Amino acid sequence: MNKNMVMLIYMGVVMATGVSASTLDIYQDGAKYRMIPAGNYLGFSKGVTAVCEGQDISLTYLGECSQNDRLCKLQNGLKTLALAYDTSRYESETLEKLLSLSKPTQVDAPKWIEAASKIGKQKAELEDRKRQLSQNLQGRKAAFSKQAPSAKPLFLQKKCVGELELGIPAGYIGARLLYEADTSDPASITVKQYIAFSNQSGIDITAKEANVYAKSYRIYLRPQQFRPWIAQIRQERKHLKKTRAMRTMSYAEAPMMDEGGAATVAPVANVGDVIQMGYKNYHVSGIELPSTGEEIKVKIADYKAAVSCELVSYPYRGAQVYNACSFSPKSPIESHRWRIQKDKRLVSDQAYGVYRDGKYLLNVDVEEEVLIQRNPVVKRDKSSGIFGGSIRKKDGFELALTNLSSQTKTIKIIERIPTSTTDKIKVKLLKVEGANSHTLLPDGRLEIKVMLSPKANQKIKVLFELSYDKDTKVSY
Repeated sequence: MNKNMVMLIYMGVVMATGVSASTLDIYQDGAKYRMIPAGNYLGFSKGVTAVCEGQDISLTYLGECSQNDRLCKLQNGLKTLALAYDTSRYESETLEKLLSLSKPTQVDAPKWIEAASKIGKQKAELEDRKRQLSQNLQGRKAAFSKQAPSAKPLFLQKKCVGELELGIPAGYIGARLLYEADTSDPASITVKQYIAFSNQSGIDITAKEANVYAKSYRIYLRPQQFRPWIAQIRQERKHLKKTRAMRTMSYAEAPMMDEGGAATVAPVANVGDVIQMGYKNYHVSGIELPSTGEEIKVKIADYKAAVSCELVSYPYRGAQVYNACSFSPKSPIESHRWRIQKDKRLVSDQAYGVYRDGKYLLNVDVEEEVLIQRNPVVKRDKSSGIFGGSIRKKDGFELALTNLSSQTKTIKIIERIPTSTTDKIKVKLLKVEGANSHTLLPDGRLEIKVMLSPKANQKIKVLFELSYDKDTKVSY
């Protein structure tokens, strides 16, 4: 058997097993899909690059796609529907032209009435059919655009004999981590972790091996040049642009904030084994990823962990009282957006967690039966004023708490008083009234604990004092 015959047999085996030998690598800035092509047709995509055995291949939109291809069938159905719509439109326009050209020499009223009735009925039927076809066509076009970025079939300009590597732009193939927490059991939390795959590249993908990387495949490397750090005299400008101070928040303090729109729940699909290869790097053995635009959710972890929960509120941020739970994850939490369930009920799909003090903190619910209202208290009596060359300003706030439930509620309130970074301004906590206990931290964080009896109202008053030179302007 000569070498040419051996090569032909080898290529036949490769072609027969091309799908099982394919691989998919998903990066943050795109994806690489390697496979043995059965022909020149690729799919309905754009922005794709192709490399065959190390050689670049140009792509073209000229040609007819295979009738056996799923997307090709959908596109051909769109063409048929568009032709039917155009036909209906031209029929209606032709009828209008014929009516405009009709110029009778005499009028036979009964016949004209009968003709008008038939024409009117036919015209109404044509308009209704045209309207239905238009709505159907627009809906089918919108559905197709969610699956593929192009309405034209994409082809290789020449046949690839061997392995073909397709470079797919970012945004077409997605892989994101999803976390779900079930808090039905007060003593434990059930954590489920998923990878949600999606494909809207216009290329149906079947891969024996898939890898998800938390990095870019385009890594730019160049020698760095030292730049000196220069201190210089700043010159004041007469006209300065006004800047708006942006208040930052931690997810721990506002974990239920809305990003605008609920998250889509993906259907669960069975795929091959999923193995974690490193931080946010996963390997999947065997995956079918049709270009439908829908997410395929793959479970990669499912466990229970002991949990400790308490009611926590940040009145200076908002009136909500959160049920804050902390636990020790059995694997690193790599994405901090969560979907929370309790007793088979969706609590939130906009929950956010954070690592804190060696544990993972997650607000799992809002306590609706505890109300908190925060009101400022400004002291303007003889105790506030100028003493020598200094001003002592007393200020504070009052918290009004209401327990609507029939159970005692223990609440941890996180408040704050001003803190100073200069010796020219001194801040002192004067008193906290109405709390069971309180702790003031150096950064001005004031932790207050209070026990609310059933159906009870309670007020907590916090007073503090600022001292500074009378010629100093202070804001807080």
